[in-house]
Amino acid sequence: MKIQLSIIMEKNYSGNDIDLIADIKKSQAPSKEKYHVESYGTPILTMDYGDIHGYYQILKTALNTSREVLLAELKDSGVRGRGGAGFSMAFKLDSCRQAQGDTKFIVCNADEGDPGAYSDRYILEQRPHALLMGMIIAGYIAGAQHGVVYIRGEYPEAVDIIQQAVNDLETFGYTGENIFGSGFNYRFKVIKAQGAYICGEETALLSSIEGQRPEVRVRPPYPTQQGLFNKPTVVNNVETLANLPYIMSQSGKKFASIGTEKSTGTKLVSLDGHFNRPGIYEVDMGTPLSVVVNELGKGFRSKVKAMHIGGPLGGLVPIDKIPTLSVDFDSFAKEGFLLGHASIVCLTEDFPIIEYLRHLFKFTAHESCGKCFPCRLGSTRGAEMLDKAINEGYQIDSELFNDLINTMEIGSLCALGGGLPLPVKNALHYFDAELKQYFSA
Repeated sequence: MKIQLSIIMEKNYSGNDIDLIADIKKSQAPSKEKYHVESYGTPILTMDYGDIHGYYQILKTALNTSREVLLAELKDSGVRGRGGAGFSMAFKLDSCRQAQGDTKFIVCNADEGDPGAYSDRYILEQRPHALLMGMIIAGYIAGAQHGVVYIRGEYPEAVDIIQQAVNDLETFGYTGENIFGSGFNYRFKVIKAQGAYICGEETALLSSIEGQRPEVRVRPPYPTQQGLFNKPTVVNNVETLANLPYIMSQSGKKFASIGTEKSTGTKLVSLDGHFNRPGIYEVDMGTPLSVVVNELGKGFRSKVKAMHIGGPLGGLVPIDKIPTLSVDFDSFAKEGFLLGHASIVCLTEDFPIIEYLRHLFKFTAHESCGKCFPCRLGSTRGAEMLDKAINEGYQIDSELFNDLINTMEIGSLCALGGGLPLPVKNALHYFDAELKQYFSA
């Protein structure tokens, strides 16, 4: 299965579509490629929500319940952000709720730019109302009447589907003024991004929405106090927000009973084309990684030596660590990795790790907003050293290289420069035998 992605006539094409480009251009037919979707454990995000009007009874009940009760349910659920570090969603909403101001925002970060990740795209295109209802409920809890869905520019179908779903909600009277007679008002704005990876960072995303250059902001103040247009704002990713309808209909304790004590609920995992059965899998938190790889993905179709999990800033996991890991935040952190978005990109045995490290530094240099020196300069210098080592036989001074990545980790304003060192350190630790020829002692 080929994994190239192309956008033609505002439609996405992938997989075996690459062999049909000439016919696609003539017929303008939509892609026939379909990825596999499966639930292993409790279907929350992959569950078909059925009739829209019946589904939105969850919202009706929520809007006729006090904010304090809903916040308590959210705290009971233990739900954590699914986009990166796993921060408490209840804490964010409560912080925004307590902030002063009449104008507040709920912003959905749908700028899913991590290579190999398409779980947010799945929800946007196939479960749009789980996301939109989740945003309305989040707005009600936080006292926010405005929802902004910021969607990756490379997802043109997702933009159209979400906009149509928003239009439908307006027609049904499920958004706007006095929703379900509750006295609560809420409206959506859908924004198509322009393809900058840095906009996946929440403060750069907010600057982009404001029409500014997407640069990372210094924190504090945090968005929940001073975010979009300097108003209290909660930023969460698609998967996080889409859990709220389940939590409010089934209870926070029911959600917390799924998964582990500190990583509750389920997680969507994206498997790339190096698996025999690539696709989207929803698994209970705590599911052994070996189950995901061997039972759900049906193993590798080629010889693989490592998996980059959680995007370019996630951990580089050698395959011999698969038996020790489970799909939850704490298991990955304990082993020195990062679950993040839980996208899995495989590195085959014949692909040099040194080449991959150079790619990561070049990627970071290209996508850096340039706001801070450690990221902007460190990524460029790292790419230069690795390029010289590959092409000119240059021996990289190990102390200098370690100092560079530590400076990036400690001094960068956001997780782009600050997160790059994680997979680099993983590579230096687990693939020392392959890399030592490029480094001096």
